[in-house]
Amino acid sequence: MKIAIDIDDTLTNTKDNQIKLWKEYYNKQPKVGFSEQLPSDINEFDADEYIGIFWNTYREQLSFNSTYKEDASTIIDKLKNDGHELCIVTSRPDERYENLKERIATALKENNIHIDTIHTNARDKGSYCKEHNFDLLIDDNIKQIQSAKNNGLKGILFNEIKDYEGLQTNNWKDLYNIIKEL
Repeated sequence: MKIAIDIDDTLTNTKDNQIKLWKEYYNKQPKVGFSEQLPSDINEFDADEYIGIFWNTYREQLSFNSTYKEDASTIIDKLKNDGHELCIVTSRPDERYENLKERIATALKENNIHIDTIHTNARDKGSYCKEHNFDLLIDDNIKQIQSAKNNGLKGILFNEIKDYEGLQTNNWKDLYNIIKEL
């Protein structure tokens, strides 16, 4: 199976880093209408100028200094040994980073994550995965999983959402068992 894997909050603990850095940002430059609490639209880079400044200030730290999820490396190796093609599919835009694919490859290698290819700038991952012949998308964003399903692909939500009725988990060991059953 050709599997697309998201980075942020699927492979890495990005939200933990966002919470810490947002609090730092807000305390340095408070703005009416915001608080120390992470805004719900934090990942909409252009939603608000204040959020845009946050991303421009902390993009590098958020993208390359987050810790990796427990068991991710081990399970990725098991999936590769099972014969799956594993690819990173991220919405990170090439134009906002210097040498993005190379830097992702280096970070993955440093963290013992063995991936076949890296795809960047995939804003609608369902359409992107269909266009590039993926079979499965693993992502923490329910909108991306729904897009995958709408494009005839399987999706596993790497998150815990009570009302979601599809395949979901928040840990790599369970993820492996779900994929084995597919």
